[in-house]
Order: sequence, then structure tokens, then C-alpha cells
Amino acid sequence: MMQSKETERGRAMTEDSKSFSADVAVVGGGVAGLAAAVSAAREGADTYLIEHYGFLGGTATAAFVGRFQEGPPVKGSPVIMGLYQEICERLQGYDVYRDKHFDPEMMKYVAFDLCKETGVKLLLHATVFQVDVSRSRIDSLSVASKQGPRQVKAHTYIDATGDGTVSALAGAEFDLGRQADGSTQPMTLIFQLGNIDHGRLKTADWNELSTTLRKELKELAYRGRIFFHEWVEGMLGFCISHVSGLNALDIEDLTEAEIKSRQQALEVLRFFRRHVPGCERCNLITATDLGIRESRRVTGDYVLTREDVIGCRKFEDSIGCSTSWIDMHNPDGKGVLHELVTPEDWFEIPYRSLLVKGFDNLLVAGRCISATHEAQGAIRVMPTCIEVGQGAGVAAALAAKERTTTREISTENLQKRLVAQGANLRESRAQKE
Repeated sequence: MMQSKETERGRAMTEDSKSFSADVAVVGGGVAGLAAAVSAAREGADTYLIEHYGFLGGTATAAFVGRFQEGPPVKGSPVIMGLYQEICERLQGYDVYRDKHFDPEMMKYVAFDLCKETGVKLLLHATVFQVDVSRSRIDSLSVASKQGPRQVKAHTYIDATGDGTVSALAGAEFDLGRQADGSTQPMTLIFQLGNIDHGRLKTADWNELSTTLRKELKELAYRGRIFFHEWVEGMLGFCISHVSGLNALDIEDLTEAEIKSRQQALEVLRFFRRHVPGCERCNLITATDLGIRESRRVTGDYVLTREDVIGCRKFEDSIGCSTSWIDMHNPDGKGVLHELVTPEDWFEIPYRSLLVKGFDNLLVAGRCISATHEAQGAIRVMPTCIEVGQGAGVAAALAAKERTTTREISTENLQKRLVAQGANLRESRAQKE
């Protein structure tokens, strides 16, 4: 029987495209993975970025977190610079950025622009399901695709999955949740209400409405007030849902969290239609993904602690500075704890917290880096994740270029390259002051 040309072409793609090779392979296209891939490519590394969605941005796009929560400035100057500031400027170029808020949809375009300009090779709709390891090194990744499994081989790998998935599949050590019982911070579904009459909305009594909300929707009153921002006229963005007591790594728990949080969003829609002027005909738009504050924290050569954060500790192998506060949503339910760093000071993130214990060619970036439950509450925010991703990307590129391990690269050279890419390190700050 004669085969069609389409069938022959499909077979050729299946047979001839089974593997990809590069200097650096980054898994996870959230803001940390994006920063890692772009920074590695800018150092001359042939770089693949693997992402299971059809777009990049992670929490900033799929989870609708359209706000950068960075810490306060030091002596009037922003602390996190480099690629983070460039992303903010690019969002401004799309006219979708003001007061740290941005349009999640346009963030997708900023991410694609960065990858295209730097030559990052994208593998979208691809999910890593197996990691092949020999002794202390990852040999390859097995990736599920619509054409079947594919293999990705690289000199250096970066786990920017947020959940530390690559590290766990490789057999790396990790911690989960608070030390007492392993409970993690609650999950939140970000959503928007559209078709709002902005003029009538201004007449709302939010103190009275918050009291009514606490009476009618007790489960959503953990903040004590209605919490939203006006992204554009006629649209409100909400960070109000809360799902606690569930494990973001457990497929059944995660399914329950998805259903429960979307039900919460529906209840808020109905509440606003009933009680809030200008919202009688509003409509609901939910994020693709749940906002997950905490899951695995991969064990590294150094574990960043609460004392390091609030004590503004400095490190010789620093890859970035931050003033972000510890932001802890109570794993048991209601309540949010904030612990601030010392005014006009900052803490630093050591490169050793990116080095995965027991592995010589694997780094972590984003909220899954080596930190305690408390410290993770400070470093999980997007500006710091971008900064950490930039550090991981440059380090991975140096290891590939020098054909050495992630531990053998010179941290002094790493810091110089980061400063050259615009990052703010202790040395560069000292030169400015």
C-alpha cells in the first residue's frame, strides 16, 4: 500500500529527531529558567530551554502573578539589577508596566523576544520524565513530546522547574515544608474580574464590603480584607484564594487544589455581582496554573537560613543581593507572617545554594534552591528568582566553556561575568558608594 508524503515526513521526524545536544540545558521556562537560559546564551553557550507549556514565564504568565514583589531600595537605589531591570524596561516598551504591575500576556512576548535575540533554543510542550545519571553527573534527560520520547544531552543542566523535579528524578536530596511536619505554604489561584464599571466601582465602601466578605466567605478572609489591584480600567486582579493542607507534589492533592481554588474564584465572582457597585455584570478569568509558594527545596552545598536573611549576611561567593522580606503564609490556614531585613541593608545569596549536593553538573534556580522553609519565604519572589537564574545561567555557561564542573569554576570569574551582565553584587555596590 502506498504511503502518503505526510506519513513519510512524520516517520522521518520520528527517526531523525530523537536527541538534542547543547552546552547548557535549562528545564523550566518560568522567570528563573528564562533568566538562566538567556544569561547562559549571552555568555556564548549553546542553550536549550525546555518548558511543558506553549509559552514562557511560569508564575508571571501561567499563574497570572502580574506584579514584581521586590524589597525596598538601599540608599534610594534598587538592589536587584541585571536581567530583572531589563525585563522591567522591556515590559515598559510594550506599555504594560507601572508601579511593579504588568500584563501577564505581554510578559510572554518579552520572554520570546529575549530568547530569540540571544539564540536560546526552545523546546515547548516538552516534559522531562526521566534523568539518566552516572555517579555524580547527569548524562541525559528523557523528554516526553507529541512525537514520543526525546533525549537531551548537555554539559551542564539547570533545574528551574520550581518543584525541583529534575533534581528529584536524578536522586538528589531535598526537603519539603516546615521542619515540624512537612506542611507547606498554601496555594493560591490568581484570577481577574472583567467588564467592571470603573466609575461606579469608585463608590464602593471597601471596609463594609470586607466585613461582609468575612461573614459570607470565611475561607477567603485570611488577609482580613479584600485584596485586589486594578490592572486596567474595567478589570480587577485578585490574590485572595487560599488552599492549605495539600501537597503540591501529590497528584491527588493538586487536583483537589485546582478544583477547590476555582470554586473559590466562582464564589468571589458571585459576591462581587451581588454586593459591589459596577460589578453586576462582571465576568471571571482564571489563571492557567495555581500559584505554588512552596514545594521541594533541593539540598545544596549551603542551606540559606532565616538568620542569613534577616541578619543581612554577606557571602564571598555571592551571586546576588536582595532586600525581600520573609513572606510566610500559614500552612495551617489563616495568617501571614512578614519578617523584614534591616533597613538600608541587604542579604546575599551564595553560589553554593545553587550547587546540588552530590552532583557536579547540575544547578538549581528559582524557589527550589537550597534554603530553609523560612528563608524560602524570602527568595521565592520573582525578582530574586530572576537574579538567581542569571547567576545559574552564567555559572553553567562558564562550566561548559571551560569543560569543567560547576564546583571547579572560579567564583571570582563568575562574579565578574555577572557584573558585566549588569548584576548588582557586593563588589559593584562598593564601587558605587
